[in-house]
Amino acid sequence: MSTAAETRTVPTAAIHEGFLAHARFRYFKLASLLCVLAVAVYWWDDPADGPNGGTWLGYTLGTVGALLIVWLTLLGWRKRDYSSRLGTVRGWLSAHVYLGLSLITIATLHTGFHFGWNVHTLSYVLMLLVIASGVYGTIVYARYPTLITVNRDQSTREAWLAELDELNEQSLKLADALDTQVHQIIVQSIDRIRIGGGLRAQLFGPREPLRKAFAQVEKELGMTTRFMATKLRAQPSMRSLGPDESSTVSFMAGQLVGGSHDNESAQKLLDLVARRRDIAGRINRDIRLHAQMQVWLYIHVPLTFALLAALLAHILSVFIYW
Repeated sequence: MSTAAETRTVPTAAIHEGFLAHARFRYFKLASLLCVLAVAVYWWDDPADGPNGGTWLGYTLGTVGALLIVWLTLLGWRKRDYSSRLGTVRGWLSAHVYLGLSLITIATLHTGFHFGWNVHTLSYVLMLLVIASGVYGTIVYARYPTLITVNRDQSTREAWLAELDELNEQSLKLADALDTQVHQIIVQSIDRIRIGGGLRAQLFGPREPLRKAFAQVEKELGMTTRFMATKLRAQPSMRSLGPDESSTVSFMAGQLVGGSHDNESAQKLLDLVARRRDIAGRINRDIRLHAQMQVWLYIHVPLTFALLAALLAHILSVFIYW
């Protein structure tokens, strides 16, 4: 993917941030008006046996809520129908968010605050879960595109992976020229870098490597090495290093202090280690942000279908038994 294509992420982020304010908050105003009217009529109505879903107002609110739920599920269809003239996707998304939130008021008033262990309450609970997952989706779609753009810094994941391979190769060549033991340390360090992984690793990042991977090497290098490693870790470019990379830095610090190898090559190797760690961190962060932005769909969509099934059962049971 080209750099020019990547820069188009910025307008996309702007779209995600702007859908809530679409058309000067048109759908926020509409949803607010709908909620105010529902509350006003609920407060005005005074049925003989108290508010419940079986009164004229209960049926009215229930019908409005059911129609809203069915309409809200059409967003997926509209996003895939590129030839549709029924409004913009941004407008549909804005309406989806605000009218979906209005369901909390409408459905709650429809119940008359009567809950129990039945299909009616199940429908209500599923609706709240769908709305909660939708709120999470709204937050990530408004925030994460910008975070992804900042993290990428006009680069791409593919370019990072290619650079990481190149840095690994350069590090091995330099380490091999310095010392066999240095070469082995770099090989072990490369082996311990984890990119992506399973669902847990994608959502929260890979598990940190073992902290004692190179403890024996640092012990053999003695007090002088540890002193130099402490100074190097205090530098801004070294503070983000993980345990394994930090141990590699400690070992290389010993080579610098001892003067047994070419200082310029050793310093270059330290820079490569730091750069490699930075790129690996950016790749994993990019994977994590994308995973966290998409995972809510694997919850939101199944819950929506469950809600539709429960809603159908709720409606049929009302007409059959009431």
